[in-house]
Amino acid sequence: MSQPDSRTQRLLERLSVLAPLIYAVTAAAFLYPLAQLDIVILAALSAGIAALIAGPLAATRLLTWVLAAGAVVGMLLCLWAGSAISGSPAIAAQLGASGTLFTGNVVGIVLSSAAFALGVRVLALRRRIFSLLEVLCVGLSFAQLVAAHRFGAINRPFELADSIIAQGGDPSVALLTIGALSAALILGLLFRERSLWRSLLHVGIALLLLLGVLTSTRMLGLPAPPPASTGLGLRPDEKQKQDQNDKKNGQQRPRENQSDNERLEFRDNYDSQGRQVPLAVVILHDDYSPPTGLYYFRQTAFSQYNGKRLVSATSSELDTDIAPSFVTRKTTLGAVPNSEEDRVSLDTTVALLADHTRPFALETAESIEPLENPNPGRFRRVYRVTSAALSSKLETLIGRPTGSFGWDAATFQHYTQKPTDPRYASLAQEILGSLHESLRADSVARALAVTVWLSREGTYSLKSGHAQAEDPTADFLFGDRVGYCVHFAHAAVYLMRSLGVPARVGAGYVVDEAARQGGSSILVTGANSHAWPEFYVEGAGWVVADVSPAQSLDAPPPPPDPDLQRLLGEMARGLKPMAQSEDRPLEPLIQTAQLLRLWVTRSAIFGTILCLVLLYAVKLWRRLAPLFVSSALPRVVYRAELDRLADVSIRRNFGETRERFAQRIANVSPSFTQLTEQHLAARFAREPGLDPDRLRSLSRAVAQELRGGVSWWRRILGALTPWSWLLSR
Repeated sequence: MSQPDSRTQRLLERLSVLAPLIYAVTAAAFLYPLAQLDIVILAALSAGIAALIAGPLAATRLLTWVLAAGAVVGMLLCLWAGSAISGSPAIAAQLGASGTLFTGNVVGIVLSSAAFALGVRVLALRRRIFSLLEVLCVGLSFAQLVAAHRFGAINRPFELADSIIAQGGDPSVALLTIGALSAALILGLLFRERSLWRSLLHVGIALLLLLGVLTSTRMLGLPAPPPASTGLGLRPDEKQKQDQNDKKNGQQRPRENQSDNERLEFRDNYDSQGRQVPLAVVILHDDYSPPTGLYYFRQTAFSQYNGKRLVSATSSELDTDIAPSFVTRKTTLGAVPNSEEDRVSLDTTVALLADHTRPFALETAESIEPLENPNPGRFRRVYRVTSAALSSKLETLIGRPTGSFGWDAATFQHYTQKPTDPRYASLAQEILGSLHESLRADSVARALAVTVWLSREGTYSLKSGHAQAEDPTADFLFGDRVGYCVHFAHAAVYLMRSLGVPARVGAGYVVDEAARQGGSSILVTGANSHAWPEFYVEGAGWVVADVSPAQSLDAPPPPPDPDLQRLLGEMARGLKPMAQSEDRPLEPLIQTAQLLRLWVTRSAIFGTILCLVLLYAVKLWRRLAPLFVSSALPRVVYRAELDRLADVSIRRNFGETRERFAQRIANVSPSFTQLTEQHLAARFAREPGLDPDRLRSLSRAVAQELRGGVSWWRRILGALTPWSWLLSR
């Protein structure tokens, strides 16, 4: 073996010593949330020792499947023995409860960790493909360590988050550190015992990917949740996207000229994955208990029937209680009811954790005002809303006229337009027949009768099958009546309109009052996305008349995390979460993490600039060296022209001789063949008296030939590429 190969082998052998350390740290990361600290330390030591023993064991003549089977059997036996010891009354009588539990954990957790580590390491050493199993174990161990942090739960895992938050820090810094450690361990596992350069190539690729992640991610805090939709299929169409682009470019189109800018999509087999992601936190500035027991946060409304479905109104004269976009100063909305008997004025602060297309507000918004963001690393924007919240129960509105005395005929027709399908009117009359004769002429009673009937006859399920129908609402209402809130809301509105009641579909979020748990903060998640029917009552405005199906095929969503709700509420108020004690043991760690983050960011920027400057400097020197060098002029001139050829992607192949390369590109640059002969003559024949002027003349000829045979854009692109000279040979 040659001397360089020996050095390479020794270096790889030194790098392989990292494996026991990697296994120990991985075991500790996996068991940290699951076991006591002493067991975690012992398990980490046992995993490291097992990885160290795996090297000599893999060098034996034992069959691979025998070693793998032995590790699996040993791990299962250890787990069984540990469970048996922990549950043995006889051992408990001798060692006591704590001693028995400790012994059982040592046998069941510590020894099984060693068996597992031994098996994985032996497989990785015997078969290179099993190194992927090592990488997978590292990734899973660190992923489960911070798994509780998913869906935006910044207060979890408690073991990490509580102490950091108490010191005024951000748990995301610790999580980023854990992620960096995991990446470092995975990089260590990428070194194999055969090829140093291939290992370095793998590590380089991994580092580039990691750098891409770091540069595209906000360094302070984890990536924010995905842009918010209602979770019901609410989305901007292509027209709205164009309007948003126009707004960015300083253009503004009148609302009257817009097409259907938003709509609710009917979906089959609606996917509720990720619905627990926090989207916003709302702070109530006054105590308010809604008469229905539910807080309705309206973001948009759909009142215009376009012949197929309900979409948002295209006229700015309609649905003026909906804010079309976020505001830059305090803005008062129109058409706000002024009945003090039915509504109370209530101030709320809304802090958005995810992007929204427009603000949402508690029921009917009177005014919206932007606020200074107290935590830009956590919240996207913060604003204050004054709402006219309903204080009267729905049944107290019976006897009031529906619609507004200030509406003209066109407005009333807009809010009562419905499908031409006669089945809607027929079913509406059937529902009307269930009312007492004294109430059949009352519009409010008619609207409430529709919601009661749908609540009784419908079944809630996200796994519906009506989206492909020409009229999904009709397919739902006159079919199996199994659907989710979008179906129920549209059906209720169509039936109300069939009875002459002006109605529309509202969409946004709904939160149960019980979720407050006595506090003033309300956490809004994707699970709170909702659409509901609402009708207009003179003096009271738009009133929510939601449908609550008595039957449901889906389990209700879990309640919000009260600790996270309180924590985000305090952040939205600009307070320091959790009372900070005088003793701040984690303050140096937090400051170090913040300084490290700043250093990494600046170092990455400075290092990138420095690398580019050095690459350009070397490239420029190699190109200009023939003007200043005389003794080694044939080599320097030849190198400069090789760089020029590399700029336009003309390079010598591996194993190709220089003469063969010159012949291959002779049709592009005939002069390069002569320059190659001059270079080889000086390099091997040691011919004296080579004419410097002829060498420089050949160099100029090669450049002239490339200008005539290669497109200008390829030459400019090559000149701007700082690393092209690295590819010339």
